[in-house]
Amino acid sequence: MKVNHILSEKNIRSKMRLFFTLLLSIYSPFIFSSELDSLFNVLDKSIQNHHQYIEFKERKLNNLKRDKQNKDISLKSVYQINRQLSTEYYSYMADSAIHFLNENLDIAYSLNDKERINETNMELSSLFTSLGLYKEAVDALSSIDREKFDKSQLIDYYLCQRYLYSGLSFYTQDKRRGKEYAALYKAYQDSLLNILNPESEEYLRLEETLLRRMGKVQEALALNDKRLRLTEPGMPKYALVTFHRFQIYQKLNDVFMQKKFLILSALTDIETSNKDNAALSNLANILYEEGDINRAYRYIRFSQENANDYNTKLRRSEIFSTQGIINKSYQSQNDLQTQKLRLYLFFITALLLLLIFALIFIYRQMKKQSATNKKIKEINEQLNSLNSLRKKMNEQLSDTNTDLSEANHIKEKYIGYFLSLCSTYIDKLDDYRKMVGKKLSGGQTAELIRLTRVSDLKEIELEELFSNFDKMFLHIYPDFVDEFNNLLMDDEKIIPKKGELNTELRIFALIRLGVEDSSMIAKFLGYSVNTIYNYRAKVKNKTKISRDDFETTVRKIGTYSNNNTQP
Repeated sequence: MKVNHILSEKNIRSKMRLFFTLLLSIYSPFIFSSELDSLFNVLDKSIQNHHQYIEFKERKLNNLKRDKQNKDISLKSVYQINRQLSTEYYSYMADSAIHFLNENLDIAYSLNDKERINETNMELSSLFTSLGLYKEAVDALSSIDREKFDKSQLIDYYLCQRYLYSGLSFYTQDKRRGKEYAALYKAYQDSLLNILNPESEEYLRLEETLLRRMGKVQEALALNDKRLRLTEPGMPKYALVTFHRFQIYQKLNDVFMQKKFLILSALTDIETSNKDNAALSNLANILYEEGDINRAYRYIRFSQENANDYNTKLRRSEIFSTQGIINKSYQSQNDLQTQKLRLYLFFITALLLLLIFALIFIYRQMKKQSATNKKIKEINEQLNSLNSLRKKMNEQLSDTNTDLSEANHIKEKYIGYFLSLCSTYIDKLDDYRKMVGKKLSGGQTAELIRLTRVSDLKEIELEELFSNFDKMFLHIYPDFVDEFNNLLMDDEKIIPKKGELNTELRIFALIRLGVEDSSMIAKFLGYSVNTIYNYRAKVKNKTKISRDDFETTVRKIGTYSNNNTQP
């Protein structure tokens, strides 16, 4: 049975493949310490952002639990979901992994399915062994019925037994039993080497471990190279292979390479949310021996937090001794830094006192200078005030001249316009008088009566009046329509016929000329006062600027261009 479980999400695999491809590009015979610094920076950032990976893990677990809540789901489907959950919890939270495996054991017994019973017991045994619960691991394996094992199940069984006796031989205090456990470990390992495919990961791992323990380091490295090629970066198994490579470099006393592959292993553990890990604590121990106390302290603290979350006494006990030493050194270093800070504080205080005396002397000198500067400043302020006043008066005078110039210009234009208009109407009245005289002389009184009853004459005259007004206004303010439209929203612009104004534009043209009273505007245009109010309100609702400032802005249209308009 495979002890190291693999996440199957394509997005994570793709992300991790890219990430570790960049990291592995560093691996060459020409690695320098600056490259290790880069790896350490990546590791520090991963630790800082480890909650993101935890959130991803929790989302996946919640999705599996949600699938399990389906009322129509079969026991066999529940069994498969529990296997997935136990796989996810295997190196993340031991208690939960045990819980779901025990649920599966109950399901297997209820189905009377010996294959599933054996499968679950082997999974429990492997988990118990990793937690140091050797009695429970032995009980789980003793419950297995080997009668109908196929080759795959036999391999899983031997792997569990080898894993169990490896732990027992390492941790037992009884030397006699330790030898027995070591012999059983070797027996199961030999059995596995006889039945495993020589190209399989399990076989390569066992052979590599054997060569490493025999001191055949180069051969072990060659096998580890092969395992690295078979292992996808970013997956849980990659953490194990790189950790084994660290153990090989331990034999070679190559500290640089030890740190490199511990970092790669620790990065994988963090990004796959593996809380049952040894890479970071080993890395912390190396850093402590090198004197990098701060980083060693951060790493061992993070390892301890993971062990607490995973809830395994075995891993906590392994970390505890190292953590105590690092914590003590970290505290000693902090105490030393505190003493240095106190010494620095003393010198800074002395310098501060000298600075205060110097400032007092400088202050007295500056105070004398200040009195002189104050008088100069007062004189300058008075001059500035007078200059400011003069500037304002010039601006007011300029504005007044501009207004007068514009008023004179408009006056000249409109006097000429109305003189011309009066002359035109006098000519029209004279023509009308002559026409009436002819009609009367000819006795065409009926025709005259008919002409007085026709209303078209007023409308024609009004149209001519408005046309003349439009031409005269646009002559004075040729850019009025464009500037007026610039004040409106893009989709509300008013587009009149060329050379003319419509009613809305005539209202605001009159406002531009100073006619603001709605009754006067209504009388001129032939509308009711309410209609003029409505037109004014309607246009204000289309403006881009404030409604309150709209008419004021209209009254300023063409202010600076009128002076240049030729009569």
